[in-house]
Amino acid sequence: MGIIRNILYYFNLLSLDVVLGAMAGMLFFSDFLDVDIPASAYFLLGMAVWSIYTWDHLMDARSALDMPQSPRHQFHQKYFRFLLPLVFSCILIGCVLLFFSEELKFLLTPGIVLGAVIVVWMGFLKITGTKVSWLKEISTALIYVLGISLAPFASLDFDLVDQNFYIFAFIYFLAALVNLLMLSFLDAEEDRKDGFGSVLVLIPKAGLKNLILLLAITGIGILVVLAIILPSFYHVHSVILGLILGYHLILFFSKNQTKDQVRRKSEALFLLPFLLLLF
Repeated sequence: MGIIRNILYYFNLLSLDVVLGAMAGMLFFSDFLDVDIPASAYFLLGMAVWSIYTWDHLMDARSALDMPQSPRHQFHQKYFRFLLPLVFSCILIGCVLLFFSEELKFLLTPGIVLGAVIVVWMGFLKITGTKVSWLKEISTALIYVLGISLAPFASLDFDLVDQNFYIFAFIYFLAALVNLLMLSFLDAEEDRKDGFGSVLVLIPKAGLKNLILLLAITGIGILVVLAIILPSFYHVHSVILGLILGYHLILFFSKNQTKDQVRRKSEALFLLPFLLLLF
C-alpha cells in the first residue's frame, strides 16, 4: 500500500491526474457530439495540458519569495532543471504532430489560435503579477474547457454542432471553476506566504466560500432542469457533471478531509467521464 500511495502522490505532483482528466473531458464532448476523435488528438491534448500545468508550476516555484510552501512547488523547484527540458520536448513533439499528422489536419488552425491565445495570456498574467491574479482561475477554467472540447467541436461543421453543446460546455466550465476556486481557498495561506495572487485579492475567504457554493448549486440546478426537458440521450452526461459538482461540495464542506485529500479527490473527479466507455 505504501508503494501505491507514493505512486499516486507523485502522479498528483506531476499533474498526471489532470492530464487524464482532460482526456476524459475530451471523451465527454466526443461522446456528446457523437464524433470519433483519433488517439493522436488525445495524446496531443495530454502533452499540451501537462506542458501548460508544469510550466505554470515551474514559474511559480521559481518566483516564490522563499522556499515554496506547497509540496508541489517544492518538487518543481527541486527538479526544475529536469522538468523544464521535458516541457520544451513535449511542446516540440506536439508541434510536429500538429503540423505533420494527416489525421490532425482539422486541428491545425484552431490549435494554433488557441495555443497563441494561451501563450499570450499566460505571459500577460506573469507580467501583471498579482494585479489581475483574480482572473487566473476564471481564465484557466475557460482555457481548460476550450482545450478539451476543441477537437470534438472542430471535427464537425459549425451548422451540425448540437446546440445543447454550449450549455453543457458552460456547466463543465462551472465545474472546472469550482475546482480551481476550491484549491485557491485551501491554498490561501501558502499562496500568501509565497507571494502568489489569486481570486482572494478581490474577495475575502468568506465571500469565496459563498461563491463556490453559488456556482456549484447553479450548475446542479441547470442540470436538473436539463434532465427534465432534454431526451434521455443527455441524461448520462447530466449525471456525470452532477456527480462532479455535487461531490466537490461534499469535499469542500467535509470536516474530516485533509487539504491534500480534498485536492487529490477533487481532481480525480474529472476522470468520471471515462464511465462513458461502459455505455
